[in-house]
Amino acid sequence: MRSYIISIAAAAVIAAVVNMIAPEKWSKYVGAATGLVVVMCIAHPLFAVFRENVFEGFSYEPQISAEAGEGMLRDEIKTELAKRVGEDASARIKAEFGRDCRVEADISVNEDGEITGVESLRIFGDSIDTAVLARMREVYGVSEVTYEGDR
Repeated sequence: MRSYIISIAAAAVIAAVVNMIAPEKWSKYVGAATGLVVVMCIAHPLFAVFRENVFEGFSYEPQISAEAGEGMLRDEIKTELAKRVGEDASARIKAEFGRDCRVEADISVNEDGEITGVESLRIFGDSIDTAVLARMREVYGVSEVTYEGDR
């Protein structure tokens, strides 16, 4: 408390001296600046309140375990692989048979969560004959290839 009063008194004395020394044309600017310093000295205890560590005792623990993160990554990879297989199959059908279509692929995963291959293909678009279905079975090593119609 004593140091608080001394700092206010010292700031007031210094402000008065600076106001006396300053040229007349600067007096209103110097007065504003020194007044601000005095006000800050008076308000100093309030600043101490704001300096409190508001995050003290706060902790963040991730809600996702490492296993869940690996599962999410595996699902992302599975989705991307299914998309690419579908695009490749569509391009292959267009190149080999001249048919426009969209292909959706399902990717198979074993009990350990490892991707093992293509599980099935669903073909949408132009009418597809059995030669196309047989070729898709051969190329992708999958037994379930279906033509779903014009969706």
